[in-house]
Amino acid sequence: MRLLSPLRISVVVTYLPHFIRVFYRLMIDRRVSTLAKLVPCIGLLLLLTPPALELDLIPGVGQLDWLLVGYISLKLFLWLCPPEVVREHVAQVGRGA
Repeated sequence: MRLLSPLRISVVVTYLPHFIRVFYRLMIDRRVSTLAKLVPCIGLLLLLTPPALELDLIPGVGQLDWLLVGYISLKLFLWLCPPEVVREHVAQVGRGA
């Protein structure tokens, strides 16, 4: 249960605004390919399809699919972005720029 410890959850919640800023900066950066920028959009569209919306009626399963699709699409987005661009934006957000 180390994954769901209150300390880990509080760290994720604390850094959530930083993660959102990094993803936003990467989405508007011209050095990131269009294919990479499409991945989060396709993930969101996948969650809005009728079968996914039907799963939302089942307690637990509906929330789990949102978490998994969101995590996988954002992870794939970061993987497709050039590493030096990701490092640059992470450093800028870390400095507060």
